[in-house]
Amino acid sequence: MNHKKKFLTSPAWFIPVILISLLAFIEILHVSMHRKYCKTEAQWMNQKGLDYDRESSVE
Repeated sequence: MNHKKKFLTSPAWFIPVILISLLAFIEILHVSMHRKYCKTEAQWMNQKGLDYDRESSVE
């Protein structure tokens, strides 16, 4: 039993698990905020200084 308790409190696995959990939380927060404030393609196209002619072609 003592060995199991020692393993569970060991920083050898505890610190990486905490870091991965923190990074996962930050990524989930980032994705949720991105969906909330994301511009549509039309909004990007009509942004000041970025008016594109849909009929123009790149050569």
